[in-house]
Amino acid sequence: MFVLGVARSGTTLLRLMLAGHPRLFCPPEMVLAPFETMAERHALLERRFWEKGGLRRTFIELEGLDVAAAKQRVADLTALGVDDVYRLLNQQIGDRVLVDKCPHLCNYPSAIRRLGAWFPNARFLWIVRNPGSVIRSLQNVNMSEALFEGSDYTTAEQLWRGGNQAIAACVAELPKRRWLRIRYEDLVTAPAPTMREVCGLLELEYDDALIQPYEGDRMRSGPKGARAVGDPNTSTRARIEPELADRWLSGFDHRSVDAQTKALAREYGYDLDSIPLPGLSEVSRVMSEVLADVAKLEATIDLPDDLHNLEGRRFLLRMLFATVETFTEYSDADWPRFHAVIGPTRKMFGDCPDADVVRTRLSLGAGRRYRVSGRIPPGTVYVGCLLHRRGGKIGAHLNDAAIVRDADGRFELLVSAEEIEAGPGVTALKGEGDETELVIRQYFGQREAEAPIELEVELLGEQRIAPPLDPDTYAKGLRNAGRMLATIVERSLMFYKFVTAGGLPIKQFHSGSGERLFPTPDNHYQVCWYRFGPDQAFVVRGKLPQARYFSLCLYNVWLESFDYTRHQICLNHTQIQADSNGEFTVVLCDRDPGVGNWLDTSGHNAGYILARSLLHEGDAPPLRTQTVWMSELSDALAGDQAS
Repeated sequence: MFVLGVARSGTTLLRLMLAGHPRLFCPPEMVLAPFETMAERHALLERRFWEKGGLRRTFIELEGLDVAAAKQRVADLTALGVDDVYRLLNQQIGDRVLVDKCPHLCNYPSAIRRLGAWFPNARFLWIVRNPGSVIRSLQNVNMSEALFEGSDYTTAEQLWRGGNQAIAACVAELPKRRWLRIRYEDLVTAPAPTMREVCGLLELEYDDALIQPYEGDRMRSGPKGARAVGDPNTSTRARIEPELADRWLSGFDHRSVDAQTKALAREYGYDLDSIPLPGLSEVSRVMSEVLADVAKLEATIDLPDDLHNLEGRRFLLRMLFATVETFTEYSDADWPRFHAVIGPTRKMFGDCPDADVVRTRLSLGAGRRYRVSGRIPPGTVYVGCLLHRRGGKIGAHLNDAAIVRDADGRFELLVSAEEIEAGPGVTALKGEGDETELVIRQYFGQREAEAPIELEVELLGEQRIAPPLDPDTYAKGLRNAGRMLATIVERSLMFYKFVTAGGLPIKQFHSGSGERLFPTPDNHYQVCWYRFGPDQAFVVRGKLPQARYFSLCLYNVWLESFDYTRHQICLNHTQIQADSNGEFTVVLCDRDPGVGNWLDTSGHNAGYILARSLLHEGDAPPLRTQTVWMSELSDALAGDQAS
């Protein structure tokens, strides 16, 4: 009897089951059937050396040879025809039936017909398996490309469809009594009835050993050089596992195969369209949606200035990267980690070049409490801790003045939505229960001279084991990233349209909380939209406020600070040259005007200038503006004491 079936269809399990019947001799893959002569076999197996072991193992079993003798025994057969070797084996096994399984036969339909002609009474047992399982299994097996050798197939789908079609065409030429088709799924879920059918094909009595494939060796093992070829996973199993019927289908996407494959599968009882889509397909779907939304957002970037349009596309891609990273890499509230929110290439909502901003995901609720510990170095300008609530709302916050520290600046902060009994040296930050993240900001006056704060965060109590990456969680993160991306871009564009439509008179400073732009609550903001020509300068006059920190900083349409790695686009209270009364004059232009208080517009003839005063005392001093020609700048500044 010859066992037919494409690779990964269960032929190895079927061989082991058949090997349990006392009237059957069922060796591992001998790789005889595809060839007409042993010389042809020898030529191919010189390249596919790993398939030499099956026939050697057969002679070890039948003749009691060692490996060296078995190798020589096979070598001595090189001048014979393959049919002669089959007859030799039949003589040695006596009244038992020789069973040869060879998945390669589906690539050699002429060989199947030749076997039928050589042995007119031979039986053919054909096993099929759900194409989804075969395809997924082939995609994950080592050296799967070797299974395509000798065929015209280049994909697992082609192998399943073409191989089974070739087998079907061959057995259709045989009398029905000589062949039987079974399904792998029936073999593992209903092994006894299935093997009774097989015994009927062979006109043998059923034997219970047929459904105990892992009892005894059954030539599963062998010495090096004579080992069985087949599914290596059989060595790890002790019983027939019904769950194997559809295990591989969990990763199969039926949309990946064509209508011909689905039609053939239906002939064998497989409805591929009814298989639930794998989680990975949802990730692909959400990715496509996010990228489609990116294209839609890009279409909204249509401003009068080409530089603004170019920066808008850069901003869109920067925010795509930032939001995907935030919601897929740092989204586990049970395993919180601080990560940087802004930097030279990640800017939004009026970022401050003089501030470090870090964020961690959290989820406050019954019994949940987080501990933030670290050190605020002496001389630090400002540290603020802020909870963000669901929907982007500003939550509870506190700053370094309220954080209990020891002499070295070390602190411990407990964050919870429940009442916190903070012990000595501990500071409490109480939320409402719908908080989603904690943001900590540090402001610098002189970065090169000030040390950064040290931070650690942990969820207190029993912590669940960190799960591996799974498609549902990843897809959820991508959806959240897409929503946040749209919010960032739309709010930035909305603010620009509001300002330029006259919502804020141009070239005037206006105070505001910036609540929809995720601000620092301790800051007082004054924003001005400026516009001037290439041979002009924009002059800002004011007085330094009584504040922890003060700065003037330039921003583009998208509320990104200009490139501060190569241009001076921000001046803070330690850098602004002021007179003895704190009065100052700052000049905005695209080339050095020869004054100390210069902000480089770096090619932008329009944008925002933002003044921020941190924990200022009293009313913020007013800021006045003036547009002047560069040729008249010296005269315009003549009366200023500090510029």
